[in-house]
Amino acid sequence: MEGVYTNARKQLLISSVPAILILHLKRFHQAGLSLRKVNRHVDFPLILDLAPFCAASCKNVMDGARVLYSLYGIVEHSGSMRGGHYAAYVKVRTSSKKLLEHISTTKTVLGLKEAMGASGGQWVYVSDAHVQMVPESRVLNAQAYLLFYERLLL
Repeated sequence: MEGVYTNARKQLLISSVPAILILHLKRFHQAGLSLRKVNRHVDFPLILDLAPFCAASCKNVMDGARVLYSLYGIVEHSGSMRGGHYAAYVKVRTSSKKLLEHISTTKTVLGLKEAMGASGGQWVYVSDAHVQMVPESRVLNAQAYLLFYERLLL
């Protein structure tokens, strides 16, 4: 029998949300027998809502609740598939009390991001012995390889 090809869709849902979420972005492309690094930018949010990706029976989540995560770290790689250098962006945390005030008074993810912008913490770039404070805009332009999120409990 000859192969029959058709378009298909696959969907996976989260059954239990973690306290810490680490997303590993595939930054390579297979071209024949070799691998090539993907250098293009991938957008990622500062505040991530996992609710749309949770199963109806998701543990630790009430019906209709937001499942919010705050970005606190990024690892990026510069160089090629054969060699390069890893560096990180790390967020110096805001006190939990301030964060909870923002969460309890904000209705949307976009509103939460805007409310946290002024007091959401300071980003630091770390590369070997080089440590430097950087603006959020630089963080959002990073070529992310790993994204580290922590769950915000409402």
